[in-house]
Amino acid sequence: MNSWEKIMVIAVHPDDETLGCGGTLLRLGAMGRELAWVIVTNTDDSAIFSKEYTQKRVGEIERVKQAYGFSKTYQLPFDAGSLEGIPKIDIVNAINKAVREFQPDTIFLPYPWDIHKEHQATFEAALACTKVFRNPFIKRVILMETPSETDFVPANVVQPFTPNLFVNITGHLEQKLDVMKIFESEVLPHPFPRSLDSIRALAVYRGGQAGCAAAESFMVIKEII
Repeated sequence: MNSWEKIMVIAVHPDDETLGCGGTLLRLGAMGRELAWVIVTNTDDSAIFSKEYTQKRVGEIERVKQAYGFSKTYQLPFDAGSLEGIPKIDIVNAINKAVREFQPDTIFLPYPWDIHKEHQATFEAALACTKVFRNPFIKRVILMETPSETDFVPANVVQPFTPNLFVNITGHLEQKLDVMKIFESEVLPHPFPRSLDSIRALAVYRGGQAGCAAAESFMVIKEII
């Protein structure tokens, strides 16, 4: 991770960044790395979510920004629940604008076969922004494991999530859980997959695979050295 200097996480919805790579972001922030957060969807004018929910969400996002110390946060203009109906070129252009402004060397994306269709649409659009002739400063593209989405991938139909990168988050797991608590509406008691118990259990399990107390796991799909 010594060569990781500017890191961007593409979160389809607020909380995906914490579920997928929250401990890693906290570790990188403690190392003095510069972090950016792209939130692809919002609920501002949504017919699905109430104004009260949206107002609460705005407050949660502000608190999470402070917790991670993001130097840049990009809120894209796409309605949550409607992303599949948006022309893909519009999503590509919006993400690419943020990418070109921040110029990350490392970018975290949702897993392409997450069960949530908005995760799939975001992956396809974001991956297009990582072409070397388009944004040559991107040196590594990494896929996140998102509880409640990646764990429901139909393994007999598509490629299951098979991590080849593990990040030791032993010293940052408790802080990750504290950040997750900020998203009050997204955390429910166990055995809900986004319960604090479930998130901790996954970190301990991945830690067992990596030889440490707690870890996050990823799939690296491109690295340029």
